[in-house]
Amino acid sequence: MKIIETEAKDYKALFPKPQHVFNTVDFSLLNSHKAERLHYLVFDDAGARMGLILGERNDGRMYSPFSAPFGGFTTNRPQQFEYFDKAVAVLKDYCAKSGRRVMMTLPPAFYDRRQLPLAVNAMHRYAETMCVDVNYHFDMADFDSYSTLIDRNARNKLNIALRDSLVFSKVAEGDREGVARAYEVIRRNREEHGYPLRMSYDDVRRTMDVIHADFFLLSHEGKDIAAAQVFHVAEGICQVIYWGNLNESSHLRPMNLLAYRIFEHYHGQGLRILDIGPSTEDGTPNYGLCNFKKSIGCLPSNKFSFLL
Repeated sequence: MKIIETEAKDYKALFPKPQHVFNTVDFSLLNSHKAERLHYLVFDDAGARMGLILGERNDGRMYSPFSAPFGGFTTNRPQQFEYFDKAVAVLKDYCAKSGRRVMMTLPPAFYDRRQLPLAVNAMHRYAETMCVDVNYHFDMADFDSYSTLIDRNARNKLNIALRDSLVFSKVAEGDREGVARAYEVIRRNREEHGYPLRMSYDDVRRTMDVIHADFFLLSHEGKDIAAAQVFHVAEGICQVIYWGNLNESSHLRPMNLLAYRIFEHYHGQGLRILDIGPSTEDGTPNYGLCNFKKSIGCLPSNKFSFLL
């Protein structure tokens, strides 16, 4: 196996449908300003076995992803275990020759249960395991038994919210004002809790050109109190990018209702999984987030980061 570095248009032709949207050429070009240089690598062994997009930064490293929750290898069809070993081995040699190391974060296993466990094992043996995050997701197959699935405390909070006059709505396609309203709630939520907001409103608008995005609002007496931003990231999988409520509304238990209504919406759309995202930062758990996601019926899985 050998690595061939190619141009974006040629890489796109070789890998037209990556396993998730963060590995697409369009997404990498949209965020190209966040890297010094992009590298489009093809792992060739009697044909293009795998692909990898790397963003080079001035710290001497190359990253997959360089501006996303995860990256990793792209394949057009399931590959045998030996090809993951070969790919990681030649990538390690590529790093040695270039003088730059590669930091790679792989998706949680539910994005590709056939191949990701193989990639994790290969990276674990050839690279340093830098971080193991805990990621939560909701399996839509569980929705029909939701009331019995969730914790008693969460069920009580949901019942409180259902009894109140909270109004749930999905922002209509093309409704810029609705998107701005949802973003403002999220911005205020992050500000109130001291959490970073990595996407500006302009970033959100630009990303919507390459990723199908949904926005949801929860209001009380005509005032927006909670919101969510969700990306369609893979076949049958959406990901919550941001969600949250305003502090002044916490007594109404809006997040329990917002989660329930979003699950209900996507269950009706035939979605397979809603990825809620990690509840750890560099591997360190936020117990409050972990407990909340568990309480509303979400399942944990690991997300691995490696340094090659």
